[in-house]
Amino acid sequence: MARMIPTPIAGETKSDAERLLYDALRDALDDDYVVFHSVAWQGVNGEGRRRDGEADFVIAHPRLGILVLEVKGGAIRHDPSDGRWISTGRSGRDVHIHDPFAQARESKYALRDALVSAEPALKSGRFNLGHAVAFPDAVVGDAPLRPDQARQIVLDKADLADVAAWIARAMDYWQSKAPRDAVAQLAAMEALMCLLANPREFRPALWGEIAQWQRELIRLTDQQFAILNMLNRQRRAKICGCAGSGKTLIAVEKAVRLARQGMRVLLTCFNRPLARELRDRLGRHANLDAVNFHDMCAQLAEEAGILPQKGDDLQAFYDRLLPEALMSAADKLGPRYDAIIVDEGQDFADEWWVPLQMLLRDPDDGILYIFYDDNQKLYPRSRTLPIPGEPFELTINCRSTQRIHRQVMKFYQGQSQPLSGGPEGLPPEVVLCAGKRPFAPELQRILDRLIGEGRVPPEHITVLAGAHLDWLMRHASAMRPRLTDDPSRRGEAIYCSTVHGFKGLESPVIILTNVDASWLGDWMKDLPRLLYVACSRASAHLIVLLARDGGDPAVHQAFAERPAQG
Repeated sequence: MARMIPTPIAGETKSDAERLLYDALRDALDDDYVVFHSVAWQGVNGEGRRRDGEADFVIAHPRLGILVLEVKGGAIRHDPSDGRWISTGRSGRDVHIHDPFAQARESKYALRDALVSAEPALKSGRFNLGHAVAFPDAVVGDAPLRPDQARQIVLDKADLADVAAWIARAMDYWQSKAPRDAVAQLAAMEALMCLLANPREFRPALWGEIAQWQRELIRLTDQQFAILNMLNRQRRAKICGCAGSGKTLIAVEKAVRLARQGMRVLLTCFNRPLARELRDRLGRHANLDAVNFHDMCAQLAEEAGILPQKGDDLQAFYDRLLPEALMSAADKLGPRYDAIIVDEGQDFADEWWVPLQMLLRDPDDGILYIFYDDNQKLYPRSRTLPIPGEPFELTINCRSTQRIHRQVMKFYQGQSQPLSGGPEGLPPEVVLCAGKRPFAPELQRILDRLIGEGRVPPEHITVLAGAHLDWLMRHASAMRPRLTDDPSRRGEAIYCSTVHGFKGLESPVIILTNVDASWLGDWMKDLPRLLYVACSRASAHLIVLLARDGGDPAVHQAFAERPAQG
């Protein structure tokens, strides 16, 4: 039985002919075959021009080759005098259709460009790649339709009786056109799998791994899987989702796929620590730049010789001067990207989108994806995304356990509540502390318990402060392990950050402290958003330190479920 991707066939498939052929190919072909149904891809050709492709089926065999198959259902008629193709369905209604041979041929060449972009060695390699058409509801007979429409590459209703034999004949037809190289054929197969075979599970080391929960939590949901497939057919899209729904995971995976197809890709975000984490985890990727938005503005402005002075008004520098410098730099240096992928889009000001899109070689139709979560909008900027229409929604939290998800949902603001796809997990732990913040004795006892009894590696623990790290860092050298605000020392010391600085990141264990009015100041007015961001950083366990006496009632109320005693 062939390996079918996707399995089962997508529920939205409307074509009865495609459903019929899907079942026939699955049952008739042996397990050396991989059959992709309803796939699309984005790429550039050897001249740097955009060349997107799609196919009803792509059938691949490691030795025999790759076949692109276009399917047309119903009774088929073709009028050579005017080139028209007509399909007549069960209702008897005629529908004009595109030339299926031209579609299949164009898709074949687009697929070859994408494979060569992903694996440049294939440019000189001789691998078997052909195209064919299928009319599973019609009988064609034995005669060729036209000189470029050989009978060997036309499947009709009669061929369904032995579809495996027909596939072998179609692949042999293209094999006979020129000798093929077995090594190149295997390389083409591997490149095809990287291009089209969306894995059900992948592990960019961006996410930590802690026991079985972590292995379950990083598994792609069907919803994420569908979004990845959808992006193959969209040049521009906005994707919204709750914390933990996989926005960054999908953004990174899509950026890598586009880069492997030969596109020059920019992956950018608002938060510097998130950009640094992405860059460290991705390593060096040809054609892919992962960089914080403001750092990119500064780099390009400096390259263009127009970097503005920082001055005393930092907000004006970052909100206005650097984006304006990016616009001037893009105008001077010229565009440099085929695709731009933005994470944390909710934190981008309206005025930043024009200079950002000026970096696209095709500003009007270049690939642009924006991922965002309005519940994580911690900065008071107007926000109108430059992509019309409704967003695609991710509604399943697959990062946190269900117990953490329920706590996070107390702070969620939206019409529909996201669901949790994780294991049950432990309930969030609230520790009531005595004495002055940041509760150093209680924090030390928690660390001793987690690292000693719990065997949790220090690199899987993060301490978050509501707004300032000053008091926490004063206790850094006295704690065991030591505390650090340097992410490069994570592992040898317990990493500490503000909630704002850790936005977009995650940790298996989060210890949250310093979240009351005396510490938050002006941030207190937006407490639900702050706590939403803070609590949703935890994937496996959440611990919150609160003052036993004199603490802020609003914060206590937010965590009012059977607190543990410090």
